Amino acid sequence: MTGPLIREVEMFPFDQANQPIYQQYAQAYDSGQSGNLDHGQMLDHVTQFMQNAPPSMQQGILGQVFSQMGVQQRPDLIGQLLGPGGMMSSPLAQMALSGIAGLAAKQMMGQAAPNHA
Repeated sequence: MTGPLIREVEMFPFDQANQPIYQQYAQAYDSGQSGNLDHGQMLDHVTQFMQNAPPSMQQGILGQVFSQMGVQQRPDLIGQLLGPGGMMSSPLAQMALSGIAGLAAKQMMGQAAPNHA
């Protein structure tokens, strides 16, 4: 399927055709700068990943993202995800989304994720 209104959402299993966007996610994760990415497309990719990736891969990535957040940020994230506007209106939720996309992309491309403590 192609066209301006249809997004390619397959993130898992790894799709070689999407490697440039996966590389952008990985670079955004490394730099901490995800503002120039399409957060709607990233949400689609993360959703696809969470529906299809092995549970152990999902748990490892989510565990790493949440371990990097401060203790005060974790409860705030849940409220912002479930609150008015949901994920797309919250910078903290967008940061978590970017972390999940970046780590998933790195794992699928066989790159070691740096320790962002």
